[in-house]
Amino acid sequence: MPVLYYLVGPPAVGKLTVATLLRERTGAALIDNHLVNDPVFVPLGADGVRPLPAGFGPLRERVIDVVHEAIALAAADIDHILTNWLDDSPTDAAFLDRIRALAAKRGARLVLVWLSASPDTLLERVTSEDRRRRAKLRDPQLLRHALASGTLPAPPDAIEIDTTDLSPATTVDRVLEFAGRS
Repeated sequence: MPVLYYLVGPPAVGKLTVATLLRERTGAALIDNHLVNDPVFVPLGADGVRPLPAGFGPLRERVIDVVHEAIALAAADIDHILTNWLDDSPTDAAFLDRIRALAAKRGARLVLVWLSASPDTLLERVTSEDRRRRAKLRDPQLLRHALASGTLPAPPDAIEIDTTDLSPATTVDRVLEFAGRS
């Protein structure tokens, strides 16, 4: 049975770092949220500092639909890793339902991973050089504003991992143990 790992957490929590190590350990295909965002964000001139213009959402949704269709068509021996941030809103709660439906359509075991870190840690990490190179959010004020909406609470079937003082490798160990693949 294929596995769909879904790593959720706020900007700068370490989703891509953890997902990259998870891919190295499992061979799973990694679909980082910027793989989905960048086809829209790059043409809009996103630089990780200035806010995105209104109206980008429907464009991003079309890219998400294509990516989800491709995941559903993948061979049964391919696992996937998705990363995302879900804020505490009905829209993002519905998006989690879409991920559950995708896993069901694929016949995959869904492994939900909720990553967190202290606000001070996130604010320190958000200005990293790597985030600038990838045009990720890197403005502390924008991060504070984003964090004010809160992260969607972890569902009961998710593992919650605080990455504040945890190495990415140890985080991956915990994910794999939770998934029964350590």
